[in-house]
Amino acid sequence: MVASQTSSAGVNTIHVSAKEVTVAYGPVVALDGFTADIPRGIVGLLGPNGAGKSTFIKACLGLLSLDRGAISVGGFDSQAQSLLIRDRVGYMPEHDCLIQSVNAVELVSHLGMISGMISLDAMQRCHEVLDFVGIGEERYRPIKSYSTGMKQKIKLAQAIIHDPELLFLDEPTSGMDPQGREELLDLVKKMASSEKTIIVSSHILQDVERVCDYAVIIDSGRLVKSGDMRALLAGEEGVRSISVRGDAPSLQRYVKALEKLCRIIDKKDDVVGQLTLLVRGCEDGRLVFRLAAENGVQMRRFHPERLDLEEVFLRAFRGGGRDGH
Repeated sequence: MVASQTSSAGVNTIHVSAKEVTVAYGPVVALDGFTADIPRGIVGLLGPNGAGKSTFIKACLGLLSLDRGAISVGGFDSQAQSLLIRDRVGYMPEHDCLIQSVNAVELVSHLGMISGMISLDAMQRCHEVLDFVGIGEERYRPIKSYSTGMKQKIKLAQAIIHDPELLFLDEPTSGMDPQGREELLDLVKKMASSEKTIIVSSHILQDVERVCDYAVIIDSGRLVKSGDMRALLAGEEGVRSISVRGDAPSLQRYVKALEKLCRIIDKKDDVVGQLTLLVRGCEDGRLVFRLAAENGVQMRRFHPERLDLEEVFLRAFRGGGRDGH
């Protein structure tokens, strides 16, 4: 058995740990020496199509054999103890796995019994989770009559009926309208408040940024970058963002003056007459503001660099390399 681990800070218990995992489909290598420690909380699993996200989830569940390496899920080995893992986890697959001819009550309660619940308990719990995900009287209609958003909610309901400690959600908001996405993401946050670990695989970066505490970025089956979401979005230490407004000659003078004070590492025009600069070495804001006044431009913003998850994602692929951290 692969033992569970603790982080260097000694606070978060590592709930999922992958060490040098390789999985190949014939000549196609889906996971290539993938190594990552995933802590408790809401964790975003990110990467382009074909990066290996779904393969990693299936490998964690023991649905795929590993060619090399090991995966620990809650302290259990994914290969030797997959049944013990499945007792403790819930899985919301990306593909449409629902039986179209039955209704939600029949499907979710049946899956509860498959999870080991007696019939009465499965039916009671079924109605509780359907209430939780927002399925009302339509629960008695055949699933084939449901909208995409309703089907996604049913997939979530079946994943949580046995009250798992860990949830794998593979593209949970796929195909949903904006309101449906908001509702489902709110459900994810509510579930996380009960101290569940939730791994969200998604290509919708805004969704991951909104709900996740930690992110793991994967490409070509290897770890590209990972870390606490707040740290990832904080940007590079010592880099400041400056936005100034003025006419073109004034902006040009300001940029030339600023270049004597610090190093400009990026520059872009937001709108006509407004410029945003990323600079290093401008810790003294008084000098930055004085230069603005001397060159006739209006300071709109001066603060440490802050990123959105899209920029973190792009930087990881542009030149960050595979840092493994």
